[in-house]
Amino acid sequence: MTAATDHLDASTAPRAASTTPPVAVAALVAYLGAAAFLFVTLANPPRFAPGWSAWLVTTLPQQGLDTGVAIAGFLCLLPLAAFARDLLGRDRLLARTGSAAMPAGALLWVTGNLLQLGSHCVAVLIATHGHPIQAVNAILVTVDAIGDAFELAGFALLGVALLAFAGAAAGRPAGHRAALRAWAGYSLLVGAALLALSGAHAAANGDLVELLLGRRCPTGTGHLLAGGALLLPVWLAWTGRLLQDATTVQTRTRA
Repeated sequence: MTAATDHLDASTAPRAASTTPPVAVAALVAYLGAAAFLFVTLANPPRFAPGWSAWLVTTLPQQGLDTGVAIAGFLCLLPLAAFARDLLGRDRLLARTGSAAMPAGALLWVTGNLLQLGSHCVAVLIATHGHPIQAVNAILVTVDAIGDAFELAGFALLGVALLAFAGAAAGRPAGHRAALRAWAGYSLLVGAALLALSGAHAAANGDLVELLLGRRCPTGTGHLLAGGALLLPVWLAWTGRLLQDATTVQTRTRA
């Protein structure tokens, strides 16, 4: 190398370091998201008194708690998508595709569930003020159908994101492939499960939705992908671990 190139490298190194994403923060975000999904997955169904109105009123606080924690978990996917893209190579098409699809899918899920939660709050007010039960049913059926459509689209985009990340990880150079191969395979599994869940919503196949979501609580928020394996919490925790390893490698390299 010449003196000129040495000078160029020295002048550009601090700039590259300054644009390096705070991977340690990303790992923390991943662990927080995993904890949120794990909480919702393991939450016990609320106890409620017999009767339709009593069921609606007494389950609303638990639904609000579960939905709020789940929303926090999905919001953790927004910054994590960008960090995963940088981990896999921000210049790779599949990595960029995943980083765009994941926030879009998460926000669609959040929007649909906020609509459902708001409609249930309105339904409680109507039911507890002596209004006809038919009005309450009409609100719930209409808004729940809209919320299901948002969930359908959200799960589909999240499935695409996971498949794209799996493809980007599998296509990494040979020196990186060993560390990411298992993660890529698991991402492929989670992405396929999310696409199947979206298809089950589209086909209105309640049995398949129940199978993929695991046991559901009476609030209707569901236990997110708890059937058989805690797919989303494990994926988030695993991704956080990979990001932590990347931080360690960067620190040793700079040292």
